[in-house]
Amino acid sequence: MPDMVFPNNKLVLKHASDCVIEFNALDALKRVSNGKLSMKVACADAWKESRQEAENLDEVKPFDWTFTTDYKGTLLGNFKISSTEERINLDKLRQRERILFYHDLTLFEDELHDNGIAVCSVKIRVMPSSFFILLRYFLRVDNVMVRLNDTRFYHEFETDFVLREYTSREAKVKDLKVPAVQLIEPSEVAQILPLVKTEREKLSFPQSVNEAGEGSTVPAT
Repeated sequence: MPDMVFPNNKLVLKHASDCVIEFNALDALKRVSNGKLSMKVACADAWKESRQEAENLDEVKPFDWTFTTDYKGTLLGNFKISSTEERINLDKLRQRERILFYHDLTLFEDELHDNGIAVCSVKIRVMPSSFFILLRYFLRVDNVMVRLNDTRFYHEFETDFVLREYTSREAKVKDLKVPAVQLIEPSEVAQILPLVKTEREKLSFPQSVNEAGEGSTVPAT
């Protein structure tokens, strides 16, 4: 388990159709690949050299010590999930609109024995016309590599679906050729990391609820 796990930190969104989108630490940790080291081939040797107290990483920590997770949230209810080419309208999100609700929750965090950081967090922003959620896993192994797994959720209240976009970015530090200080802030790192994987999905609510005009989305923590 990571050094810091916050099982009581939970974000839950409930729709009138009983569909639920939830974010919690335990479900995020279930997506960690225990039993294998996710960076063994590319970076384990360099990371072992940075650890004065451990000569054999495989013996000391025989699991994914980066706690890398591809967690995309927990879905409950009768969502219809389909692939889509539709993208989240970032330009619309940048428009100045009154924020009715904002919250930032850390799900888990580990400092990798002072050799970097692994943190999973979720942020929500609710406006009069829509809500936006960013679920982020950020990994920095000092002088070795950086990884960023982001899942974005966007819903406009007059629609009957939520857009979910998952992106994975990573690179070795030596390939980025930027000052170490530039690798501290995830939002800045996201601008320089190469894209490895992208998935776009449409999470549609049951049609019977929306045809009746009873659909609504209520954010809660």
